Amino acid sequence: MTKKVIMVACMICLGAFLPLADAEDFVIKDYIFTWYVADAGDATIEIQKSPKGLAVILKSLGGPLATLNIPPSQAKAIGEVLKKTEDYYKEQKKSDDLKSSKIVLAGNYKITFSSKQGSSFVAEISESKVFGSAVLLSKEAALKIGRYLRKAEAMADFADKRIRP
Repeated sequence: MTKKVIMVACMICLGAFLPLADAEDFVIKDYIFTWYVADAGDATIEIQKSPKGLAVILKSLGGPLATLNIPPSQAKAIGEVLKKTEDYYKEQKKSDDLKSSKIVLAGNYKITFSSKQGSSFVAEISESKVFGSAVLLSKEAALKIGRYLRKAEAMADFADKRIRP
């Protein structure tokens, strides 16, 4: 009989603590979801969702100074400019200038294509303000990243719908 009483007492104690671990009691208020979309050698692209909103994160070698948080709505415009990287490369390769550069605006960002007589070609994406971060891309990385940036708005919408904290 005492074994039954001890057993019942243990069951009551265990039952008393079970409601404390109910999933409805947990609320996610602070989070950062990062979708690693592509790696283009010297650059990466991510879609990031946080309580502040959605952002396309573009990174190249260089830490925080080489990281851009781009709104998905502007990422497509940058991708459209990067789509023409090969054309800018060919144009600069034909040039007789020692240094060639072409600046193209896309929303709040500027993309500078530059080279030294067609060699050392670089696409630099930066904010239009004087001081800020800049992402440097090789020709190949610019073409690859551009493909993903053109789809970034749709990918951000997908992440927003799927990730519901």
